[in-house]
Amino acid sequence: MSPDEAPARTISGLAPRRPTRGVHPDASRLLAHNRTATTPPAPTVDLVPAAPPAGSPAKATAQLNVSIPKDVRQRIRAAYRATAAAEGRRSFSDLVAAVLDAEAQRLEGRYNNGEPFTGGEQALPPGRPLED
Repeated sequence: MSPDEAPARTISGLAPRRPTRGVHPDASRLLAHNRTATTPPAPTVDLVPAAPPAGSPAKATAQLNVSIPKDVRQRIRAAYRATAAAEGRRSFSDLVAAVLDAEAQRLEGRYNNGEPFTGGEQALPPGRPLED
């Protein structure tokens, strides 16, 4: 092909936008004083407060990385998804923290007269035991 010959192609752009149904281009009708009909808000049920009660300090958090059996991971994630709203859990971390707290309380009650164990900030032995 010589530089004088132009290729036989057509340059095109995007297709024109389709009109959207039910959408009014004037957003001012969304302002409260421009609305024509008022509907009462649907009643809501608060299972848990959105924030900690006033005056209670927020607890510091720390990341925890553990390896658990795959089936246990799947079960606890499914349980969280199925019960989060009913139990008032805001996140999966909330559920894991509650489960770990309940187990810590059980162990403290059984082995330490209900008192917290000491040494929680000390490093744990790395890896897994040599003998199972």
